[in-house]
Amino acid sequence: MYISAHISYNGNSADIDFPVSDEMLNVILENSEMPTDTTLPFLVEDIHYPIELSALNARNVNLDELNFLARRLDSFTEEEIEQFFAATEHENAQSLKNMINLTYNLDKFTLIKNVGDMTKVGRDYTLNTEGCVPADSRYDAKYAEIGRKLLASGRGVFTERGLLFVEDKPIEEVYDGKTFPGFAYQSFIVNVDVEYKGRYESLFLPESQLAIDKAVRRLGAESIDDCDLSSEYGNPNFSRFSVRFEEILDNEGIDALNELAYELNTYDIDTEKLDAAMEMTDVKSSKNIITLINHLDEFEWLNDISYGDYEGVGRFFVESDYYDEYEISDELCDYFDYAGFGAHMAEEKGGQFVSGGFIFCDVEDGLDSIMDKLEDESSSMTMGGM
Repeated sequence: MYISAHISYNGNSADIDFPVSDEMLNVILENSEMPTDTTLPFLVEDIHYPIELSALNARNVNLDELNFLARRLDSFTEEEIEQFFAATEHENAQSLKNMINLTYNLDKFTLIKNVGDMTKVGRDYTLNTEGCVPADSRYDAKYAEIGRKLLASGRGVFTERGLLFVEDKPIEEVYDGKTFPGFAYQSFIVNVDVEYKGRYESLFLPESQLAIDKAVRRLGAESIDDCDLSSEYGNPNFSRFSVRFEEILDNEGIDALNELAYELNTYDIDTEKLDAAMEMTDVKSSKNIITLINHLDEFEWLNDISYGDYEGVGRFFVESDYYDEYEISDELCDYFDYAGFGAHMAEEKGGQFVSGGFIFCDVEDGLDSIMDKLEDESSSMTMGGM
């Protein structure tokens, strides 16, 4: 879901649809002759959509807060959106800070739209307040009983959206009005926690330089160099590189890690193949890993061959349709020395057994042509066990 608002500052104005990238927001503000410092008090002339947020009309707001709220809502299901609107009405939320905090406290508010199915009422209530329910239909009677007791409790508040049940617990202040809670709005490769004087923000790389600078300013630091950085977790598809990410962050800095994350996020990477190529070439720097990414199609990765299985290597070249020059007749198959041929081809192609399989570079001049493109990381860089 998006938020469409008419924003103004000192007589200049623009219609802006949130969420919007930090770069695009800057462009809109510049074109409208408004300042690009999004922490200044911009006036909400009108919330075009959704009208449920009209409490923000005629209020001064921080555009980054408005953008963050829009990102939170854009990640919600339709049911969660309805819950949120019912919660903002019940709590009479007037500020962006309170609205953002409500997005993290939906378990306090259960919205029942259909009171005719007791089992569904009980399941929806339990799912919202506890976070999970078993899918087994054997529990239907249990949830029907929960639904009956809930409706009979008299706690329900009638709203235009349905019957609202509010738990007797305080709203947790996840957002303190200064630094944003960790929230990955879009796909990311690795999360970096940024700490400055006991305050934290999370960056989900790849991220724009502008977004990084804004996070640093919210922390109160002059530069990210003044902050402590730690790589916490990342996209599970890239978990095999977590140690390498941490090393790059420590040794090269966040800019280098961000550039690598951008490359990994842009292309459809075979992570096993890249990992094998990194082991083969023994590269560690972000620039060299990016070079391998750009040349990954030049590697052949055999992940179904165990370590030292030259027979498997030989059979690959003989049986592969791509290497038809090595095809032999069916009559010779039983007599052919696949292991010897595999060892020959491994040497010919500069191939190597690595963790999980066998890899070689299948371009003219073989591995040397790619090694020439890599920066020298140390005088001890070798090709492993070749």
